[in-house]
Order: sequence, then structure tokens, then C-alpha cells
Amino acid sequence: MISDAPTIAVRDLASLEDQMVAYCVIARAKAADGLTLTELAELIAAAMRIAVATVDSIPADGAQKKQWVLDAVAMVFDQCADRAIPFVLLPVWYLAKPAARQLVLTAASGAIEALLPFLRGKK
Repeated sequence: MISDAPTIAVRDLASLEDQMVAYCVIARAKAADGLTLTELAELIAAAMRIAVATVDSIPADGAQKKQWVLDAVAMVFDQCADRAIPFVLLPVWYLAKPAARQLVLTAASGAIEALLPFLRGKK
């Protein structure tokens, strides 16, 4: 799985920001030769799981925690999504990217609510 190395790289980091920076660095390195849409989705889902697990232990209100997770998802999307687009489609992609980003963030927002019970039950 493409998300294995980035996930392992963030295990010993404390802050969510440090985790996501390390995650994106390793994910970009693993995706140097390109990504499939399935691999991109896997990277985003793994980043979401890491972010939810990290912010769940932070004393803050739910809306703030959700925003932190969405920021992490946006960071992964912004840094990795271009690698899933064939070179010939890049001009179209640059026009469609904002809408695709919003779609991913909307899906992630709904998925966060589904991930919370799963992650809390795992502890």
C-alpha cells in the first residue's frame, strides 16, 4: 500500500502539523512516478485517520478538531493530487482543481463523522 511508508514516518511525531508535513514529504517521494486515483484516495484516507486520531486526544471543541482534520486533508490533496493527473490533462486539471478540492473536502467532512466511532472503538 502506498500509504504504509508515510503512515510509519509520522508515528513518533507529536503535533498534527509535524505529522502532516512528514506525511506529505514521504507521500510525494513515494508518488514520484505518479499516482492512480485509488492511491490518491488511499493517501487522503490514511492522512484523515492519522489526523482524527491525533486531534481526538486534544482538548478542544468538535468544530475546531474537525477543521484541523480538514486542513490536513487539504494539505495532502494540495501536495499530492497533481501527481494523479496525466501530463496532457494538466491544463484542464488546473481549471478543475478547485472544484475537485472542494469535493474531496466535502466528502472528508462527512467521513470524519464516520471515522470517529471506529477510531474510538479501536483504543
